[in-house]
Amino acid sequence: MSLFEFLMVLVSIIVGLGIAEVLTGIAQQVRYRRSSTGYWLHSCVVALVAVALLQSWWELWGLRDTGDWVFFSMVLMLIGPAALYLIAHLIFPERGNGTDLRAYYYGQMPPIWWLAVLSTVSSTLFRPISFGSTLFHLDNATSAIFIAGFVALAVSRNVILHSTIVPLFLLLLIGDVIIWHPSNTAN
Repeated sequence: MSLFEFLMVLVSIIVGLGIAEVLTGIAQQVRYRRSSTGYWLHSCVVALVAVALLQSWWELWGLRDTGDWVFFSMVLMLIGPAALYLIAHLIFPERGNGTDLRAYYYGQMPPIWWLAVLSTVSSTLFRPISFGSTLFHLDNATSAIFIAGFVALAVSRNVILHSTIVPLFLLLLIGDVIIWHPSNTAN
């Protein structure tokens, strides 16, 4: 087993736990659909988190030939997936009946958006700090947009702002995966 494979086991566990949180939350919402009030924007966030979890795992494949790992690099690598796991856990209210997801969204989202800032910053800085990659790369342009948007979402409860940025970010993240990381076989 290579060091990369060894490290990917831990990342895979964290990402897998995050995906399990998302799927459990969706199942709970389906189970209590008659007594809960859904909210389309909350659904967009759920999709955004699911795609971000998968993308964080997928992008790490590009490091499979990297042999210069140190403990600090491993910690930096884990911050993004760990923050995404926390977000996956927090995006759903406590399990039960009678949930208004619109009220939950606007009442509980600021810490989630700050965790999104942490995840994006750590994921953006991980390769430059750990392996000397260039920070100013076109792929990181989307990270700057995400960071600015997540900060705006964290400090504002403006419905129009949230209704614009969240779906846009979902599309931007999907586009980032398709454009920059379609297979990672060329890395």
